[in-house]
Amino acid sequence: MNRREFISNAARAAAAVGFPAIIPATALGKGGRPAPSERVCLGAIGLGTQGTYDAKMLAADPRVQIVALCDVNNSEGTQFYGYQNNRTFGLRNARKIFGMDIPCYNDYREVLARGDVDAVMAALPDHWHAIVAIDAVRAGKDIYGEKPITRTIEEGIVLRDAVFSSGCIWQTGSVRRSQPYIVRLADTVRSGALGKIRRVQIGVVPNFSAETLAPAPVPAGFDWDMWQGPAPLSSYYHPNKTFTRWRGIRNYCAGKIADWGAHFLDFAHLAIECDNTGPLEIVPGKTEWAMDGFSDQPMKYSVTYHYANGVEVEISDENTLGVEFFGDKGSVLFADGTLSASNAKHVDARLFAADRKSYPIRGNSNHFSAFVDSVLDRRRTASDIEIPHRTNTACLLGEIAYSVGRPIRWDPDAERIIGDPHAARLCSRAYRAPYTLKA
Repeated sequence: MNRREFISNAARAAAAVGFPAIIPATALGKGGRPAPSERVCLGAIGLGTQGTYDAKMLAADPRVQIVALCDVNNSEGTQFYGYQNNRTFGLRNARKIFGMDIPCYNDYREVLARGDVDAVMAALPDHWHAIVAIDAVRAGKDIYGEKPITRTIEEGIVLRDAVFSSGCIWQTGSVRRSQPYIVRLADTVRSGALGKIRRVQIGVVPNFSAETLAPAPVPAGFDWDMWQGPAPLSSYYHPNKTFTRWRGIRNYCAGKIADWGAHFLDFAHLAIECDNTGPLEIVPGKTEWAMDGFSDQPMKYSVTYHYANGVEVEISDENTLGVEFFGDKGSVLFADGTLSASNAKHVDARLFAADRKSYPIRGNSNHFSAFVDSVLDRRRTASDIEIPHRTNTACLLGEIAYSVGRPIRWDPDAERIIGDPHAARLCSRAYRAPYTLKA
């Protein structure tokens, strides 16, 4: 029983026996705080850079109360995060931000076992995403899950089906889905203003460089075994490859094609109306692999996707960062906050029109408040599970194509690779015992 149910039941029980229910004014929504029926008790799981940011944004909504903090990092001092900063994250930092009296956990399962937790925010390394999310669904929690939603295609299918059958609310951290200019640009593309769309060109950032790093001692308070979870166990620890730059290691992540593709390919799918399907053929282009160092991701890569509607989509770390749509009548480039077009009318006359032709943008364009809205009113979110699953599937197909070094064919209805058993085996990964993928 969660807090909202407890308060409601307590009031009904008191009325039934003829006693007045003595409930604090704040519990009834007075004193400036929402009543329990309009309050979401949140467990924050994963408190690195992204998780701390997400938790802050969710906690900024007065309807949210963070009641549990969870991370395997309870170490002191700063950690290397690879973005020109050395900062402290994890439980010690989170307690200072959200409250020293909030219960803290090393194991996410203890958070899920709490009956007062309505929803969880999960922002962990990608190899943990499916296990935590599926366990959260099985525990009846609503989920704000970071992208990319899973490390493998098989995990995505299992997670998508679990969410569909559970009735849980799911929202992915694809914040652009709640940004009005993204929705309007997608409407512009679909409206025919650019003519028939023939090609989409996506630029993503390069993978992390492959430095050679000597093993270092695991700091006290950091659970290195739990951090690795279902991935193969390794004794090779170094802070410069563990915090943020784990994205350079394929046991943990597909790299920037999945990290940034989760944003930009997701946007392209929205604009070319492929939210609920996928490509038919995936063709690898230029791929350069590191010769040494900790990273086993390609240092250069490009992939071209062919869709049933005739659109060709290229992702490359050598393209201009952003998404460019090419149609018979012109082109528009979205470069993550700036726009340029072959004809100014494509931007001025259509893109910034006041009307919203797609779907209502919830939460006043605040992706986090939109999630809280959906938790409370049980309406689907703008980035419900099928959408990010299809986007992530395409990203992972790109990874598989440049890994095997040849084109692969995909059946988006059956969700399987056609005629290439070796490539098909890469749709899943073995888990380290005792971890299992729960269908």
